[in-house]
Amino acid sequence: MKKLAFSLLAATLFLAACSKDEDPAQTPVSSFIYNGETVQTPYGYLFDWRTDGKQIAFADKDVSVEGFDGIASAAAVDFDTIIPGQTYTYMSKDSTGYDKTKNFESAYVYFKQHFADGEFDEENGTYQDSVIGGSVTVKKNQEIYTVVYELKYKDITVKGEYNGALKAFN
Repeated sequence: MKKLAFSLLAATLFLAACSKDEDPAQTPVSSFIYNGETVQTPYGYLFDWRTDGKQIAFADKDVSVEGFDGIASAAAVDFDTIIPGQTYTYMSKDSTGYDKTKNFESAYVYFKQHFADGEFDEENGTYQDSVIGGSVTVKKNQEIYTVVYELKYKDITVKGEYNGALKAFN
């Protein structure tokens, strides 16, 4: 009887372990996929430009460290207003029907680009800034953000997700 119970327990644990296998095509948490390459983005930032809206950004390196000078990748989305639980769609701010509570105005992707003096060097690396479509969902549970995004550009679509706290800058 003990052998039977042990065998059943072992079989149950084996099946439970097998059922937790992750789909390899799924984007890992806190990362984005750029042209088939996954970029881990453990660093999140929230910029409040006061009168010019807000920006949420995610990076593979902590670019907020004073004096950081190196190659980094990042994604950033500009909003007029951030409402937790809201899904935003891209729309030009000049378009009729633009709603700051439902639309975002711009998004940027920097891929393996030089960063120094607090800015990306748009001349060296791959830079996307002419977003033509996409969506961003922002959720917040206490101080933890979950941001799922799909940013469409002329020649590429960047999909990603970020989960974690955002370092705030005013």
